[in-house]
Amino acid sequence: MRVVLFLVAACTAACVTNDRLRTTEPAVVSSTSVDRLLSVASPPEWRPGDRWTYDVTSGHDRGAKTMEVVEIREIGGVPYYVVRVGDVDYYYTRNLNWAAATRDTKVEARMSPPHEGLVWPLAVGKHWTYKGVWEDHDSHRDITDRFAVVAVETIDVVAGRFETLKIVREGSIPGSDEYWFAPAVRSYVRWVSQRGERQFEEQLREYRAAPRLIRGPIGPGPGPK
Repeated sequence: MRVVLFLVAACTAACVTNDRLRTTEPAVVSSTSVDRLLSVASPPEWRPGDRWTYDVTSGHDRGAKTMEVVEIREIGGVPYYVVRVGDVDYYYTRNLNWAAATRDTKVEARMSPPHEGLVWPLAVGKHWTYKGVWEDHDSHRDITDRFAVVAVETIDVVAGRFETLKIVREGSIPGSDEYWFAPAVRSYVRWVSQRGERQFEEQLREYRAAPRLIRGPIGPGPGPK
């Protein structure tokens, strides 16, 4: 979903494109039917070519962020989705849990074990706690995050209307996160992150799915030599 999920706010701010520096293209609005959502049993399948574009706001700043699955890579016998945001590649497990970030093939940050921003099945009332270690070039610290699925909500964003599960996070990192997971787009359609007095918000503008002629997961490509 970051992000981490979906979900590192500092990275989100670094990867947006300022509106004053880009030409706004007409939004492609999806026609999404809304069925009552009760729970999500298992993680959606991502494929290379899946792409999400978000409008990002932080105070008076406006920008955009595009996430695209560029490959499925196997490392140590474990398959990871490689999701590109700007010039940074993020590694997610099949359960959509964030494991690491790389730039120019060099690891910039990692979470051990991968950060569990989503735990399946998802249903209102579910709670879980993540405990792990954050590592980057400058720090190495223990992380404890608490999550809860708090509501089913219908969300209107530029990309359309979606039935979502709202998830909240609080933890040892100061601040909080709220994100709205929509099975129809295999990711979140809205994310609000509070870090001290600073707030970031992302809303889905467009989702482009990779072709899916055959249902079911596809295997990873070869790992780095």
